[in-house]
Amino acid sequence: MKSAIDLLREAGDGVALPPCDSRFHYVPPWTAASLEALTEEVLPPVAAIAARYSAAGRADEPVTADETAALIGACEYVRLRGGGDGCVLAFGGLPAELAEYARLDRMTVRAALECAGWFNASQRALTGVDIEVRRPAGTPALDGALYGPELARRYNPARRVSERFNDVVRGFAREFLGSCRVLELGAGTGRVARNIAPFAGSYVGIEASLAMIGEGRRDGLDVRHGDMMAIPLDAGSADAVVEHESIDFCGEPLLAAAEIERVLTPGGHFYRVELETAPVAAIGHLQERIVTRLAEISGGVFPYWTKRQRQRLHGWLVRRGFADRRIELARWEEERTLRDWLQGLVNASYPSFSGVDERTALSVCVELAREASLGDLDGWWPGHVGMVVDQYELVGRCP
Repeated sequence: MKSAIDLLREAGDGVALPPCDSRFHYVPPWTAASLEALTEEVLPPVAAIAARYSAAGRADEPVTADETAALIGACEYVRLRGGGDGCVLAFGGLPAELAEYARLDRMTVRAALECAGWFNASQRALTGVDIEVRRPAGTPALDGALYGPELARRYNPARRVSERFNDVVRGFAREFLGSCRVLELGAGTGRVARNIAPFAGSYVGIEASLAMIGEGRRDGLDVRHGDMMAIPLDAGSADAVVEHESIDFCGEPLLAAAEIERVLTPGGHFYRVELETAPVAAIGHLQERIVTRLAEISGGVFPYWTKRQRQRLHGWLVRRGFADRRIELARWEEERTLRDWLQGLVNASYPSFSGVDERTALSVCVELAREASLGDLDGWWPGHVGMVVDQYELVGRCP
């Protein structure tokens, strides 16, 4: 695939670009000039720092003040998508996972390599240049900042499930996955995997976050580090691919769709499992008000996850010759605390893309809940929950 800068060099600034990287939903436009500056001015110092400290240097030794400033500036450049080139910014400043480093006069080697790794993940689709970032001996594997321990910490409280959820997923696995070689995309901390792996002929999950992989592996699950847009498995190696709302966070779902088609055996199935939640109307209105307030605080779009990814994926699969049907697995009533109904907003889409920190988001929830006379966040409220699955069968490939 051509990099963004190659496309702009060939077709000019008006050409439609693919998403800048695998991390963001909202991608403001780049210009050829801003990408040339990224390639020629911003990238080389970061590559030099990565080369200098990847091969040598102890993890807790400080780098220089100039190197610290260069790394933070580079991360801010790709975060702001070129900053002064006239693009509309969907995000402001650094993500929370890197913000602490920006307050340091001199970062450690460990922090510097984390910044270099994050910068590289965010820029390589733009420039076509992949910086080699290796950690010094004895230091833990780098986990891109957007997929680091903070994500794992915030994920489970925001995606809490009931035993009824587990029962329904196990029923789905028994009915649809028995004896299949199953691949799960975006296995996360293993909340779906724990229910489907025992009923599959074999199970493999892939996950971009090393921190979340660690949680899944504690349960003995075969979860491997990988990206759904470049699945680390051979063609035809899966009878069934399962995905539970992880496609919402994929930078380019059509690349994931092509990979799904590649790894499926002829006649195989892709199952996209979706949980539908509907609290009472008062909480639904409160959620809308919270998103609006957080957008005002962040100075732009509050990037709650998008469902458009699913629509694009569906259209591509159908055009490629997949037969689809939508199956309702179960619907039930469920009581949750107000905190649980709102937790996804507090987490700001794991992790916070908007620059709204966790404490601020929580205080907004408390304030607006009181204004709406909904009480405190630990009060219990009813709602409806449903689980549906979109089943895509690979009946024939279109050329």
